[in-house]
Amino acid sequence: MKKHTLYLIPTPITKRKENLVLPEHTINVTQSIDQFLVEKPQTTNSFLQWIKHPTPDFKRTIRVLNKKTPDQEIMSFLKLLEIGDLGLMSEAGAPGVADPGAKFVKLAHENGYPVVSLVGPSSILLALMGSGMNGQSFAFHGYLPIDKKARAQELSQIEQESAEKDRTQIFMETPHRNENLYDLILKTCRPSTQLCVACNLTHEDEFLKSQPIFRWMAEEKPDLQKKPALFLIYGK
Repeated sequence: MKKHTLYLIPTPITKRKENLVLPEHTINVTQSIDQFLVEKPQTTNSFLQWIKHPTPDFKRTIRVLNKKTPDQEIMSFLKLLEIGDLGLMSEAGAPGVADPGAKFVKLAHENGYPVVSLVGPSSILLALMGSGMNGQSFAFHGYLPIDKKARAQELSQIEQESAEKDRTQIFMETPHRNENLYDLILKTCRPSTQLCVACNLTHEDEFLKSQPIFRWMAEEKPDLQKKPALFLIYGK
């Protein structure tokens, strides 16, 4: 008997009235699903209304899967796949990437359920594409340590690795700490190291710029506070 499918559904990175990021197929598949695993139900319901999902809110099944969800509860979500197809969504962008949903994707594979990744925006790839840095070899580090000393050490280590292995290093920060991280990068990394700052991607005021540290130091600091951003460094 054919098993139901887990669909990984990308969502817009930023809110816009018009659809500039999701292909028709992704929207059509999402409209055909009535049960979802999500980080925040409110965000999901807003997205489903935006794509004009045909099923009313009260008839949809939405379960929360975030970083605090216990493993036992995540296991219980397999029962949803026994009922029908299931959609997994991140808070924004691609699910399963820097996202707690990866745990359930692993479970679906282990239990023999088909997994289908739908096409949509990924801030990591959009930033890498626009950086001009090495797209053949790159690493995503997620969040760097919160402790300032440990963070500076980590920056130095990945900068050195970038130079030694010809590798683009990608990392992120919570929006309210972006400027602190930006300042630390300029203070810690070598002047010749390339830095790309990608902020509010796909939004009307998106900012994406790539240049050596010494040029960033000579310019006015970009407005990054309280905006989703990615940072890429490429050592030489």
